[in-house]
Amino acid sequence: MINFLLINAAFLNMLFYVFAIGCAIAFIIEQFVKDNERDLYIVQTNRRYCWRNAWITNLFWFMCNAGIWFMLRNQQTPSDTFWNGI
Repeated sequence: MINFLLINAAFLNMLFYVFAIGCAIAFIIEQFVKDNERDLYIVQTNRRYCWRNAWITNLFWFMCNAGIWFMLRNQQTPSDTFWNGI
């Protein structure tokens, strides 16, 4: 279960950057297409989609990290056995 949460947290972290960069690009493009209503509608729709999904992805990422913290709070730290054999 911990591996599942770690993999999901890493995937959600990558997905957040995709949505954040997409939102930034859509915001920049929105500044250039202010005169054409159809293009402005398309860019604003994409920006809202990326903004909403960035927040949702971030929320799920925090929930994964809270789950990892909850599972590992009572775990004993592993002992250092690297130098025992030398």
